Amino acid sequence: MTSYALVAAQISTIIVWVGFMFITHAMSRKESVYPPKVSSLLPWIGSAIGFVSGPQRFLALCRRVGHQDNFRTFCGDTSLYPMIYDALSHMFSILDRRLSRRAVDGVTAGFAETVFQRLKLYSGGDRVSLKRSLVEPLYCAATAVFLGTSPIPLLRRPFWSLPSTQARARVLQHITTCLRGADPDNDNDKLASNFAEVIREKKIPLEVASPAVFALVLALHANQSNVIFWLFSWLMAHPRAFSSLRDDIDRAVREEFGSIETFIAEANPQRLDSPAFALLNSAILEAARLTTVRIALRRAECDLQLKDGEGTIPIRKGEYVLLYPRAAQQNEASYPGGHNFVLDRFVQSQYEGELSPTSGIPFFAFGAGKHLCKGRFIAIFGMKVLTILYLSLFDVTPVPLKRRSSEWEPPHSSARSVGTTHSDDDIYVRLRPRTAL
Repeated sequence: MTSYALVAAQISTIIVWVGFMFITHAMSRKESVYPPKVSSLLPWIGSAIGFVSGPQRFLALCRRVGHQDNFRTFCGDTSLYPMIYDALSHMFSILDRRLSRRAVDGVTAGFAETVFQRLKLYSGGDRVSLKRSLVEPLYCAATAVFLGTSPIPLLRRPFWSLPSTQARARVLQHITTCLRGADPDNDNDKLASNFAEVIREKKIPLEVASPAVFALVLALHANQSNVIFWLFSWLMAHPRAFSSLRDDIDRAVREEFGSIETFIAEANPQRLDSPAFALLNSAILEAARLTTVRIALRRAECDLQLKDGEGTIPIRKGEYVLLYPRAAQQNEASYPGGHNFVLDRFVQSQYEGELSPTSGIPFFAFGAGKHLCKGRFIAIFGMKVLTILYLSLFDVTPVPLKRRSSEWEPPHSSARSVGTTHSDDDIYVRLRPRTAL
């Protein structure tokens, strides 16, 4: 009897397991989530079965869906891709006009106030995520620049707090509402008013325009958030540099604005380009230099001789050249100790503006040639504002990852970094107010 019960139990287990396998395989056939995500009762089993049963079809789906297709993150509907690309081409001219060095001051009113309001929420925390406390204020302020004075639910509930598909639908719905209500004649709506004008002039459907605007917001934010995270990580790994930068910021704010309250009300890109903030500018450029991992592809428009050390490389018109900026930006000949963070590396005796300290040496963190990053000025401004407020408002102490440990270690870079260096780890910090908030 015991032997019979054991055999029956084994058979039942096999039947249940086969049932799970069948259900998982059936659910994995949904092409909308297949691959890279497979909704199944047993994660990854559906993909495994799909690969074993038909490797060619599985890999064909991988190529068609695209594991590295970023548009899928904020669109979901692959049929809209061509129209989104067309919409972006029309919107790029807006970025060239409104985010240029001369014009960017006009869209940054209230930027520092938005960052300040978000940072206040982290005051007094004993174990605050450095990533979140840096990323969220910048994301909220950048979104306000793109969407103007319209109410922004992103400020209350960050998009990364929900499953991606729900978050995408919520964000796109909000962007659609803002674009539909934006007034082309009301500059208080900032870039949204310009987007609305182009949408109406070019007759771009809102279901196409909204993902395009979302793409621009994320493009501005993605690399910027990594640069600022690593800047703070390296500063905390070098306490002397941390103290030097904080003291220099305190001095610069007193000289240029008088108080942190006046800074919050009046900060703009032009005023933060003052020589008083030269050390802060250097710190941001140095962090950008060290975190650049992108690869650039350029086509030669004429025959040329590309200098390579003591020799030259002939390049013919029409040939493609693959550039690896990271190697050039860490070359010892141009940057002594190029693999190390040096706070004052880009400080010059004669300060001449935002990117002038990099002239004459390889520096591709914001692109190269005529393909420079369209949001570079507002990105640098945002990082300056956040760094000034963070170090002015808080005494920052790193917290060991292990609760019972007294040792703190900087994070490790991720081998899967794209564009800029990503981190495998977060950092936790203790934030104590330096001034009344």
